[in-house]
Amino acid sequence: MTYELFIALRYLRARRQQTAVSVITAIAVAGIAVGVAALIVAQAMIHGFRTDVQEKILAGTDHLNLLKEDNSGIENYRELTERIRRIPGVIEASATIYAPVLLVSHGNQEQAILKGIDTSGNTSSELSAITIEGSGQLPASTPEPAAESDEEVPPEKLIIGQQLAKALGVKLDDPVTVVSAVTRLTPAGLQPRPRYAKFVIAGIFSSGWYQYDSKWAYISLPAAQRLSGNGDTAGVIRMKVRDIERVKDLSNEVINLAGRGFITTDWQELNRPLFAALQLQHQVIIIFFALLIAIAALNIITTFTMMVIEKQRDIAVLRAQGATPQNIRLIFLLQGLLIGFAGAGLGLLLGASASAIANHYKLISIPAEIYSISHITLKLQGWDCFWISMLAVAISLIATLYPANSAAKLVPAEVLRHD
Repeated sequence: MTYELFIALRYLRARRQQTAVSVITAIAVAGIAVGVAALIVAQAMIHGFRTDVQEKILAGTDHLNLLKEDNSGIENYRELTERIRRIPGVIEASATIYAPVLLVSHGNQEQAILKGIDTSGNTSSELSAITIEGSGQLPASTPEPAAESDEEVPPEKLIIGQQLAKALGVKLDDPVTVVSAVTRLTPAGLQPRPRYAKFVIAGIFSSGWYQYDSKWAYISLPAAQRLSGNGDTAGVIRMKVRDIERVKDLSNEVINLAGRGFITTDWQELNRPLFAALQLQHQVIIIFFALLIAIAALNIITTFTMMVIEKQRDIAVLRAQGATPQNIRLIFLLQGLLIGFAGAGLGLLLGASASAIANHYKLISIPAEIYSISHITLKLQGWDCFWISMLAVAISLIATLYPANSAAKLVPAEVLRHD
């Protein structure tokens, strides 16, 4: 141990005549520890909330979508889908049709978005995983009868979101009328031409995401094609990718494969306002708690300034025995580092303990009807713990600079003359 470190440790120990300095030092350590713990908990809460929300969103949002630039139907969707599936990084691709419709049942009306899915892909199994009532499987669509036949068309199967089912007041096997507005060109301009179709509730799903469960319903792709009136076409080719963070790179590959006239949208673009708001909130919280640590570090300036005043004679003796101004400055800088490391270590312990307790007892609850999650799971990140600890140590070191420079500038002859 160097003598600078030895003296720094001695100065931090409590003595009867230096009780005030020791108490203020303990308060400084406690303040930094509380600031570090609060910032760690805040980071864990933000990361956990973002992860939970992202999982809920991705349960109802495809990672990447390919569609025509003019929103016309994709005619060669079968061939294009097979080619997209062979792109490295693409887990699944299937044709889909999205249609805004009006659902009518038991005198109730609700706007919804119908998603026509290809039952031969993995979408069917994904739907089964979130179905809570009935069957999560959509059978092959019932063919339309011949024009000369008087046979009634059997109703198609529909799987509806839990919140949407509550709003409509429907349950399994209840009939639902779907109204889709298709426009046509007339001498008076574009005029709506409603299309009606009979469906029956075959299943009710719950993804855990309120906006999804309250607005979405699934039907088979052939049924959606007949409802749209655009023939054997698909509106979108939806994709699931292995690495959702590389979705931009895969988007370029898909565009190059599809050719001109196509565009892509990904989950980040579709949910940009939400994630931008979360990012802004994240930055504000970091700044707030960093200021809390900085305010706690002001106690260090007070402590060391008082210590320099009380230790003037000791400093003068050290200088007279050969200590340089750099040695004196180093003593006080080491004290600041010791306080910073002590506060950061205690803060890490407090933050990790608080996060574990909050997760065990589910202490941080939020309105499930708004966020679709009843509580936030705090998720600690090793990198967050590291940079928060280093931030606390750096602030403590910076707070020590002024008292350390003041101690280094003391003139031994003037101090000893007064003694």
